Amino acid sequence: MASILISSSEKYSGKSSLCAGIGTILKDKGYSVGYMKPVGNMLVDVNGVLSDEDSEQARKLFDLMDDIKNITPILLTDNLVEDALAGVEKHLDKTILDAYGEISRGKDVVLLEGTGGIGGGAIYGLSDPQVASIIGTKILLVARYESIHAVDRILSDIELIHDPEMFAGVILNEVDEGQLEHVCELVVPFLENKGVKVLGVLPKDTTLRSVPISEIVEDLHAEVLAGSENLEVLVDHYLVGAMEVNSAIKYFRRTPNSVVITGGDRSDIQMAAIEARVKCLVLTGNLQPSAAVLGSADEAQIPVILVRGDTMSTIERMERLIGRARFRREHKLGRMVELINNNVNVKELMSLIGL
Repeated sequence: MASILISSSEKYSGKSSLCAGIGTILKDKGYSVGYMKPVGNMLVDVNGVLSDEDSEQARKLFDLMDDIKNITPILLTDNLVEDALAGVEKHLDKTILDAYGEISRGKDVVLLEGTGGIGGGAIYGLSDPQVASIIGTKILLVARYESIHAVDRILSDIELIHDPEMFAGVILNEVDEGQLEHVCELVVPFLENKGVKVLGVLPKDTTLRSVPISEIVEDLHAEVLAGSENLEVLVDHYLVGAMEVNSAIKYFRRTPNSVVITGGDRSDIQMAAIEARVKCLVLTGNLQPSAAVLGSADEAQIPVILVRGDTMSTIERMERLIGRARFRREHKLGRMVELINNNVNVKELMSLIGL
């Protein structure tokens, strides 16, 4: 059975995007593709049943008919943590192996998605290398390249993979356009001289990072107070309005296509954001803004949405939403497939997978 486990140096490095893109490419080549996220850490309620957000997305994307309990057999709940700390034997390796047997039945290839960082889950004996060892597959590492520190993380992550034969290679993801030449001419040769196979370098792409404001409204369970006619406008950054108002306008103008998160009682920051023509205002704490703010936002056609949560919890949710390639829209998946075909050695990757 052909398979590979896609792991990462840290959260939100691009595992889900790579799984979606690689799986789509393989399906287009005529292969029957299975998906599995052995350990679910992005817990969501689906019709009263606890599931994993990434698994639900993959199930819809690949039209999977497998039982969700096999797609993600283990969920990182508080009870699991307590049992692990108490030394309760759960035989989780058998649970994963049995589920993999069900998922792989009738499939040409199974793509496995890691949990968070490569070492996440070690407390349960379920880090990505441990899961790969249980199943008997290789690890493809995806690393978001924001600076040279990514190289340190890659080399450290490889140290966690006890069997060199288990490591398939690395894909550098979200490389800024201004760093592409530096990465390709210096970083890639350096890694390869260290024995690290670099299978591709993917540039940062605003299409994958962007989300429509309507998706933010849905995700945050927000109330739309103004600008409802512009909810399909795309944003690809979020800014936090917590500074002095004199600095706010310049700060907001430096990053176009942004949503500003600020307290519902910060009318000075709200007016500064509107003047800077940000794409959306997210007001926290369930505090209604003034009529003047709403009037100015309506005139500027800027959506204003209100959430119940505090600023910190809203920021955490926004971080999960913006920059993650959630393929609710077909153009995102098409763009991911295009990026992989143009920037990854797909033929070599297929060979490493076992195809």
